[in-house]
Amino acid sequence: MSSAPKQSGSARAPTVMFIAGEPSGDMHAAAVINKLKGIRGDINIWGIGGPKMAAAGLEQVMPFEPFNRMGYVEVLSGLPFFLNAKKKLIRMMSTSRRPDVLVCVDYSGFNMPMMKAARGLGIPVVWYIAPMVWAWKRKRAEVLGNQASHIAVIFPFEAKYFSPYPAPVTFVGNPLTESLPPIDTSFKKFPAGGDFRLAIVPGSRSQEIKNMLGVMLGAADLLVKKHPRVKVAVSKFSRFDDRQFRKASELGFELFDGPLPELIRQSDLALITSGTATLETALLGVPMVISYRTSPLTYAIYKSFVKIGHIGLPNIITGTTVVPECIQNDASPEKLFAEMDKFVSTPSYWENAAKSLLSLRSKLGEKTPSSEVADILYSYLG
Repeated sequence: MSSAPKQSGSARAPTVMFIAGEPSGDMHAAAVINKLKGIRGDINIWGIGGPKMAAAGLEQVMPFEPFNRMGYVEVLSGLPFFLNAKKKLIRMMSTSRRPDVLVCVDYSGFNMPMMKAARGLGIPVVWYIAPMVWAWKRKRAEVLGNQASHIAVIFPFEAKYFSPYPAPVTFVGNPLTESLPPIDTSFKKFPAGGDFRLAIVPGSRSQEIKNMLGVMLGAADLLVKKHPRVKVAVSKFSRFDDRQFRKASELGFELFDGPLPELIRQSDLALITSGTATLETALLGVPMVISYRTSPLTYAIYKSFVKIGHIGLPNIITGTTVVPECIQNDASPEKLFAEMDKFVSTPSYWENAAKSLLSLRSKLGEKTPSSEVADILYSYLG
């Protein structure tokens, strides 16, 4: 990263506003904030973000948790909150808290109108982690390309979707390749003697826990009954009540509330809710079964928009079914058990998946996204 010059003490400290509404955005934006603070310690950073962004130096102006919703029905139920949040943030942007630049981190349903409001106020907008316009809602490429000041994409194939429009587009690398540790591939071997370690990753949102955890535990219970040497650990965000995970404890499964990459590195197989965590798991070379369930209405709307044949990021990036997906009606304990059983019972099946997943790192490049994005931001701070 090219270091920006230190500013003199008499110069006004620059102000950057961030909006990130999900745990993955919180993690990736925190790395950018750390870079910004490393260049200039007095930079003023405020907005919406989670605990990692706050620890890096973000001033949180609203609680983070209410923003972390997913799905049409779930967002509609919180519509009054989101409308009030937008009004408050726009008012802050237009008065004494006016930022020099707004950074929209993914979270397009909320950030699209915030970007338009900032543009109307003459505030530059850098968008980090673009909407998946290659999968659905391609109209958003035109909106983003015409409204944003700069778009930082995290997959090399994304840039072409924005190239017809005025906003500069930069592939900055994928933040997971920066945050995850290197892999020692010599350890990625099929477990001998059936000593499998299964990680259950039900998600980071309350509705995901509600929709997915019981089904996943039922599938894991079936797997352990057939393969008694399988050990199961369930990922649990610390903010969730242990009572929500009571069934896991009753089944004798470990509850793990540490960093997800640590759990995945210790595991040989994962049963995982579709989302960013599937790519984390893939980049660590661990085979998985991807699953997702949501409300029937949300799923029907999703199906009417989606233009691709997969939901899991490892399969989307490779364009093939590297790991199985069990979605909606297929997300039953019996179906999930059957897919996991293939990995536990068939060494060649497990090894082929692990090899394909490890190759993803080379597809995503070696850039350092936090440095790339920080450089882009400083170009707007003068």
